[in-house]
Amino acid sequence: MRIDAASLPLLVSRVHAGRVVVFDTETTGGTACDEICQIAAAEYVGGALSRTLALYVRPTCPVNPWAEAVHGLSDDFLREHGIAPEEAMRRFFEFVGDGALLVAHNAVFDLRMLRQECAKFDLCYACDGIDTCDTLALSRRLRPDLPDHKLATLVDALAVDGVNSHDALDDALACAGALFKLLEPQP
Repeated sequence: MRIDAASLPLLVSRVHAGRVVVFDTETTGGTACDEICQIAAAEYVGGALSRTLALYVRPTCPVNPWAEAVHGLSDDFLREHGIAPEEAMRRFFEFVGDGALLVAHNAVFDLRMLRQECAKFDLCYACDGIDTCDTLALSRRLRPDLPDHKLATLVDALAVDGVNSHDALDDALACAGALFKLLEPQP
């Protein structure tokens, strides 16, 4: 189930009192042929950061040059520091577990990449049935005054601690900060 601004009281309750996992992926590109090359997540329980996960993934396809220019992850770096995609997905889904609200900025893209990765490697996609929230959609609904709704714009506009650096963990933490700021009571 997607939880968004239309169900704001439920969202506020889940974010401040429940278990939230904010995640981000970096990819070899943005097409159906591309793969995840970094995945990270930050778990919040009752609104407090409790643990993080950050994994480099060894893709089976080359990193597109424009993607490398964005996130700085080269084929050589990933060969040396990455783990097998199957292991990365297993560890990510283990981290997410049951009962979490799964959050991402532009969640449609990240969830599509997860589903695509699982299909490519014949893995069970473990996000079906998990409640999700997209801070991109939330920002569009709650902050129509912003010039755009990129994570970097949101981080700046809301004075969020953290950076949108295109490192998956940095971006997951920045996204979490934006989520909490978006849900603060407005004067």
